[in-house]
Amino acid sequence: MNREVKSLITSLSKEMNLKIEDVERAYEAPFALQAILMKYRCDREKLYFPSLRVPYFGLFYCPEWHKKRLQKKNNEAIRSDKQPDSNI
Repeated sequence: MNREVKSLITSLSKEMNLKIEDVERAYEAPFALQAILMKYRCDREKLYFPSLRVPYFGLFYCPEWHKKRLQKKNNEAIRSDKQPDSNI
């Protein structure tokens, strides 16, 4: 976290009479949830990447241009795995 975020967390914790750790956990929760979604709910072969809307915070989603880029990288990785090594 940068200084600006830390100072905001500190001021919020003082203003709301909460522990700094509780405010930090609330700040980090949407990112942790998105990481879980990306790890367990995404399907790279079908290009299914669920979006997540966190009220008053933001929207996490995968745009179409990024899906195409990911598909291209995935296809290249599959092709390189199927090709026999010439170094053997």
